[in-house]
Amino acid sequence: MTARLPLRIGSSDARGDDVTHWQHWARDYAESYANLMGPVDGYYGNSDAEFTREMQRRLVASGHAIPITGVFDEATAAAVGYAGITAAPRRKIWIYTAPGSGADWWVGPAFELGEWCKKVLKLNHQPIGYAKGGYLGLMGGPPDLSYLDVTASIGAELARLLRANPDVIEAMAARRIDPNARVDVELWFSGYSQSADGIEDALEELFGDGGEFELIRDRINGVLQFGNPSKDKTGIARKTRAAWLRALIRNITTKGDFYAEVADEIRPLFYEWFIRAETELPFVVYSAQIILPALLNLVAPFVGGLASPLAGPVLAGITGASASVLGTVISGVLGAKDQPNPKLIELLSVRGVLTNIPQLVVLLAALPGLQAHGEYHLPKPEFGNRTGIQVACDMVAAFRR
Repeated sequence: MTARLPLRIGSSDARGDDVTHWQHWARDYAESYANLMGPVDGYYGNSDAEFTREMQRRLVASGHAIPITGVFDEATAAAVGYAGITAAPRRKIWIYTAPGSGADWWVGPAFELGEWCKKVLKLNHQPIGYAKGGYLGLMGGPPDLSYLDVTASIGAELARLLRANPDVIEAMAARRIDPNARVDVELWFSGYSQSADGIEDALEELFGDGGEFELIRDRINGVLQFGNPSKDKTGIARKTRAAWLRALIRNITTKGDFYAEVADEIRPLFYEWFIRAETELPFVVYSAQIILPALLNLVAPFVGGLASPLAGPVLAGITGASASVLGTVISGVLGAKDQPNPKLIELLSVRGVLTNIPQLVVLLAALPGLQAHGEYHLPKPEFGNRTGIQVACDMVAAFRR
């Protein structure tokens, strides 16, 4: 039992004072003078103070040495046996969340999901911090880290957090003795963008066959992913996950998401090279360094290059892509310090990518998907006019083992 005391004029549920609980208790405790109280409204006002003064007067009359103040304090509570609210038992259910590229651990759709689970469902929320790299956004990452370095740091931190989790420790100890032992721990995982990719890599290693936590793989409830580059069949990473992991993944994807809904075969080619590169460039700029000059040279060589004020309008007209998004990408290309990888250019040339106007147009026309990649907090028709975050919350709330 816990009691948040003292209660005085101005105390309220909104301040975390559990006034409503006390008001219900007080009415049952002292029916003979409960009429002194006002309504049960979660606010400790003048009428509640008058009720408490009457309670204290009666306690003094019966021999208790307490002051008559109208403040329901620890001494008054002890005299009348008020113990507060029964504390809810701690649930052995955990949700681990990680943010998108270049973001702090306390922002993004996965974090919002975790906080909702903590506040509403009373789950334990454990954010995952990791080395920042802005590779799938329009901000740059540290040049000494590759995309793979950053996703590997997600796996290392998740492993550390799992090893320190008391409920995981307890479950692993029981399963080492008896692989079929009943254990209570339950696990959820959620990532956004780059971290969704990294979390799945980590889960395959940590919970896969021979993995450190394989013994409690069956205690994973689900893996809820926003804007997932590893989305089966359409994600830019073109990864095929283990069957046991695919069965647990629930992808929440906005229509046209640039990294999760990839119909063309050009973006995955760039991705294969990009993830290994030590570059400070985001993926879009890294790719556009090669694509934009190639397309411009094919359709409008008279423009004279990307620095021309005509470049943006010409490319927007050809592709139908947003002029503002194209302008941002062109600015990134013109300001890039890293030069395109000659071997990648050679590969793309051999495959005919850089002379295939329809393919290049399709790729640039997908640029609005960059905006969709960041809209999981907005109501969308594909989510039944809810937000992607609300969709994920409903999935967790409805889950039953």
